[in-house]
Amino acid sequence: MHPALTYSAADVRPRPGGGRLSGWVIPAKDTADVAGWPTTSGSPLRSRVAGETTPFLAGLQRHGALIDAKTLTSELGATIYAERPDVPLLSSPAYAGCTPGGSSTGAAVVVADGLYRAAHGGDAGGSLRVPAAACEVVGFKPGAPRQTVSVDGFITRTVADQVELWGLPRRRLEALSVGVLTAPLFTPGAVVDAGREGVVRRAAALLAGYFPVREVTPLSFGLETYRHFSARIKHSFAEVDPLDSPYIAWLRDEARSLTPSTLSAAAAHIDALPSLVRTEWDVDIVLTPMIATDPPPLGFFPSLSPADSFEAQTEWSPWGSLFNLTGAPAAAVGPVQVGGISPAADDAAVLEIARLIEPVVEEWQRERRR
Repeated sequence: MHPALTYSAADVRPRPGGGRLSGWVIPAKDTADVAGWPTTSGSPLRSRVAGETTPFLAGLQRHGALIDAKTLTSELGATIYAERPDVPLLSSPAYAGCTPGGSSTGAAVVVADGLYRAAHGGDAGGSLRVPAAACEVVGFKPGAPRQTVSVDGFITRTVADQVELWGLPRRRLEALSVGVLTAPLFTPGAVVDAGREGVVRRAAALLAGYFPVREVTPLSFGLETYRHFSARIKHSFAEVDPLDSPYIAWLRDEARSLTPSTLSAAAAHIDALPSLVRTEWDVDIVLTPMIATDPPPLGFFPSLSPADSFEAQTEWSPWGSLFNLTGAPAAAVGPVQVGGISPAADDAAVLEIARLIEPVVEEWQRERRR
């Protein structure tokens, strides 16, 4: 069994009758339940046998997809790396000896390794898009209500695979405007690799042949937004048993220190955020890097204190969580993120922009391999 898989069902068969996704074989992230299978949520200490299949996975099965395995995740999806001592240590297929990202860690690795064409994952703050960037594949977080903490989605080899999985029509793009942001959004001190900034600008130059493209600057209220995002993420761990995880214990303790007024302010800011972003940037789509640098070496994040690790993870990906807060769709095409800003930038529009820039990313990837 591939080390990125936590469970494999040799005797599983597709449901009779076919369906739109007939022929697709998709492993599930091991935070999601499949009836009768173990769910570990990233730690053997949390393993339990699921009584029923989660609705998203059940929907895939109804449409004819075959779910045959589970993929490794960070514990409870809490980090953008997965390095517990009692689970296999995975390396990025694109950057040997470096983290493949997370929390949909195994999903990105099995797709990048060519074992699967697509893998299921979830995204609460970049957990599909960060590993896609760290493994040089494609991750997409669809649009969702802002109150949804984690959104189901896929990591795939190509943008076309995302479009097929979601059953989206090709979208004619008219009168869209594109912003370009390469400066860090939530952590002003983060250092952005020149090559990653460069590929975003190459993608923007291509889009300039189709749409108005202009630079945008970090949001004037970005640090406030990051503070509220941190509160929302931490609050989701308020009632979680940390078991043996110092990091999750820190998240729980941080959550229990949040006051009602802090949580109320976070909720109010997040409710207003889509309008605030549209007003300040006045574009439909924004391009950013997905990660600021090449993936750090294995062992880097676990070597830090929980507080320093939380900050370092944000510095590595200081753009992605904006779209979890606004509920807008966002795609990582390898190193480049395409995020929706206006209502015109729906799932189909974001993936169409992603499709347009995919050749630029593929050329950049070939240059890096030489």
